[in-house]
Amino acid sequence: MQKPVIGDIWIVAIPIIYYDENKDINVKIQKRPVLVLDDGRGLIVEEDKKNYHVFKLTTQGDPYKRILIKNWKELGLKSKSYVRIEMPIKIEEEQFESKITEMPADELQRYYQELYKLLNIKTLEKLSKKELIEI
Repeated sequence: MQKPVIGDIWIVAIPIIYYDENKDINVKIQKRPVLVLDDGRGLIVEEDKKNYHVFKLTTQGDPYKRILIKNWKELGLKSKSYVRIEMPIKIEEEQFESKITEMPADELQRYYQELYKLLNIKTLEKLSKKELIEI
């Protein structure tokens, strides 16, 4: 199998845990398109050669936390799609099923910029240096 790389859009299997009517725990596998942000090099959190960090894609828009993929048709997506930038998720390599396409570099850069705005890197830097008075 081809290995996912940064900027790829893949279908992945995501386990969803839920309770049934008897309050028993069950797991359902949901297949979702995702955009690969980090291939284990530590671009998002920390270096981790076993896991990837991805953004889920959705057809549901939200002006605050989701960004429209401008050229979704040309990329081979089935419908108008948005990148859910509110929180990257961790995916293991075994969860990747099939590659859909590659995101153009300039568009990928937009998603990183929006993620960094959401994370408020300057505040995190201050917290790490214990400059709490200025926050």
